[in-house]
Amino acid sequence: GTIIRTFGQITLEPNFGLRRTFLWRFIIADVTQPLIGADFLSFYHLLPDLQKGRLIDGKTGLYTQKLKSVVKKGNISSIKILPKQAKYHNLLSEFPDITKLGGVRKEARHSTVHYIKTTAGPPEGCRPRRLAPDKLKAAKAEFDLLLNEGIIQPSKSPWASPLHMAPKK
Repeated sequence: GTIIRTFGQITLEPNFGLRRTFLWRFIIADVTQPLIGADFLSFYHLLPDLQKGRLIDGKTGLYTQKLKSVVKKGNISSIKILPKQAKYHNLLSEFPDITKLGGVRKEARHSTVHYIKTTAGPPEGCRPRRLAPDKLKAAKAEFDLLLNEGIIQPSKSPWASPLHMAPKK
């Protein structure tokens, strides 16, 4: 396979004109044409109609106008972006799901229940603090993504923790 250089991730909300949001964390890659993966299509129940060159929303039945390019000629079954000599290649090859984003949540295969013991009375608290606009935008995008994936859920609990953000080094 061909190694494709990547430059991190970006959270975007592509608009296909299907009257719903499609928030996703995309990989920034050194490619000549943007790619949408099967994981994205599957997660949002989008069906490519190759004959008519459009996307069909499997949830609503709506479909896009003719797209410029739904598929290029050729057969690409997988893309490897990790050289075999990389330190964690064997581990990532053995457990490919740990690098995948989104998709179907898997149920736990154990009976362990996690809980936090709390004492009576209200929790300790502090006043809310405003985030800088760029940090607020990044936080909202990340929380929306986690919410859409079912990893988090809204809560009005007084036990919620504050958001701590720090620049990546």
